[in-house]
Amino acid sequence: MSYLHIRRYQSKDALELHDLYYTSIHQGCQNDYSAEQLAGWAPKEFNPEHWGKLLGKLSPRVVEYKGKLVAYADLQKDGFINHFFVHGDWQGKGIGKGLLRHLEDRALEMQLPDVFCFISISGQGFFISHGFVVDYTLSTEVHGQWIENALMRKHLTQPE
Repeated sequence: MSYLHIRRYQSKDALELHDLYYTSIHQGCQNDYSAEQLAGWAPKEFNPEHWGKLLGKLSPRVVEYKGKLVAYADLQKDGFINHFFVHGDWQGKGIGKGLLRHLEDRALEMQLPDVFCFISISGQGFFISHGFVVDYTLSTEVHGQWIENALMRKHLTQPE
């Protein structure tokens, strides 16, 4: 999608990214998790200072469309993708595919052998369709709610 712009996170993005995170989970995962699980995973109330510090540490890439943030994801030095979220209104439009391709290109530049992430039930089909496999499934407690997910991994092939 040539009209999308991927750039580095800036601290001014924090509040808009929280809305993106919230809608990604509440709209994209509503068929696989209860309302209580969604509220525990992504509560409406949050600490903006804590959220900003978290994003600063993750140093994600954000996807912009006409000045609006529509997705974000990070890639850590060991290949771990901690956050990968597409705004609920923008899911299924190819944005995640472009962002994942961007992260994989960065991982190849970093000469990482693979990338891995913890993925919700709702997102596993997307990652499987892009070459990821499930290492194992687990349940994680978040704000008193148990969330089922899986550790997924993709082996990267260095270009010849």
